[in-house]
Amino acid sequence: MSDEAGRCLSVRKLQNILCGLLFMLVAFPALAQQESKILRSGWYQWDPYQYEVVKSELKHLTGLDVQLLKAIFGKMGYELQIDPVGWRQHQEDLKDGRRDIAGGAFKSKEREMYAYYSMPYRSEKDMLYVRKDEQQKFKFNTAAELVKKLESGSYKLGVIDGYFYGTPLMQYINDPKNAGKIVKVKDDKENFTNLLEHKIDAFPIDHLVGATLGWRHGWQKQVVEMPNPVFEDSIHVLFSKKTTTPELVERFNQALLQMQNSGEYNEVMRDYLLPVLLGQTAGQTWFFIIGLLGTIAFAISGVLLAREGKYSLFGALVIAALPSVGGGVLRDILINRETLSVVASPVYLATIFATVMFFYFVFQLDDWYRRKKKNAPDHEHMFIGRISNHAAITFFDALGLSTFAVVGVIVAVEAKIQPLWMWGPLLAALTGAGGGILRDVIRADADNPGLKGSFYAEVALIWGLVLSLFLNWYSFLPKYELIHLTAAVVGVILGGLATRIAVVYFKIRSPMY
Repeated sequence: MSDEAGRCLSVRKLQNILCGLLFMLVAFPALAQQESKILRSGWYQWDPYQYEVVKSELKHLTGLDVQLLKAIFGKMGYELQIDPVGWRQHQEDLKDGRRDIAGGAFKSKEREMYAYYSMPYRSEKDMLYVRKDEQQKFKFNTAAELVKKLESGSYKLGVIDGYFYGTPLMQYINDPKNAGKIVKVKDDKENFTNLLEHKIDAFPIDHLVGATLGWRHGWQKQVVEMPNPVFEDSIHVLFSKKTTTPELVERFNQALLQMQNSGEYNEVMRDYLLPVLLGQTAGQTWFFIIGLLGTIAFAISGVLLAREGKYSLFGALVIAALPSVGGGVLRDILINRETLSVVASPVYLATIFATVMFFYFVFQLDDWYRRKKKNAPDHEHMFIGRISNHAAITFFDALGLSTFAVVGVIVAVEAKIQPLWMWGPLLAALTGAGGGILRDVIRADADNPGLKGSFYAEVALIWGLVLSLFLNWYSFLPKYELIHLTAAVVGVILGGLATRIAVVYFKIRSPMY
């Protein structure tokens, strides 16, 4: 190799090295900047604010706080890395800079030492839960009164390690002399379990979390929420002083305000809080009983038609079941619901089966009575002539129609189908009257009353619209309360009941008839 060729090779190597260095100078800051766009956070089971759901056998993290914070930081160009972690450890990680943010936090002097606060993004109130048979022991008006009761007895209090429950209760919890009375746990579900197993006597919990856990696990029959709050205040996002800046907090505040002004904030609140509160309303015993009575009324009307058409026992089961559950099945198929409601709640099918079997024996008895009376006319039948036109059947049928209309709107809210003002009434009518229409189609009834003449499905449609419009309006209020939604549901059921009874009494026909 000549000297000139060697020099050219050396120059090329030098050029390659310089290009590599230049690439590193340009690329590394870009990569570092990209890395800084990931904010580390954590989550623990805190339904409905943060929890896991299983879809197609895969777990997905969701909840009000999760979706809200993802949306806000997404507007800022940040991605959240959310890992499972206990609340106490989450706070320690913020102190040490191992995590950047934590949502769902009250203000406290201790937290101000290691974290910046965002502006409030929602509010929260902690309530006291006790066993139902011991609520008289824990009556209080203020947190200070509750502390005095706890100090005067040997009650054990369950708390989540690292939570802030307001100054009066925190002073009691942190007092070394009360250490034997405090049971620290990782999550609220463990508090519920300890309460039911008499390991503790009471525990404070966020109002909505307590109601949600009680509803999902059926604990509301054994525990009770005391009427006055332990603590109530605004909720903030914590930003670690080790890894974030006040400028980042201000950008978060501006993005939050932007979401509130655009209506996106209310959409997230509606999507995650309304389904939970409506589900709790529908999960109450009185709603279940009303739905069951309506199911029985629907089944009776179906079984009488099966008797008239001389159907087999299985045919009678089908004709009796369709008015009760057929509309719900059509609705669930239409919106591609993962689990059909009739499968999730088999009690309704069991009720229909029991109703059909009961009337099978009634029919046998009626036939015996008819033979005894030598083919007496229908109005002299022992049972059938009385049952078919009984006012109670009309009443409970109307009650079932109104209740199932409410269920249709709740399903529309849970499925997040928009616009609610359109889909709510449609699913209400389909749930309340769709099964009856399907039954008459199978019966080949040319005068299908659900579609011709009768003012029936329209009742569910009208009151489904009323509830949908109310929910649209209610979603823009700053605070959601279970009592408000319960009152709305009761109002719609009574309104639908009154409308249907008026239709029957005054013999009102469809406007197109």
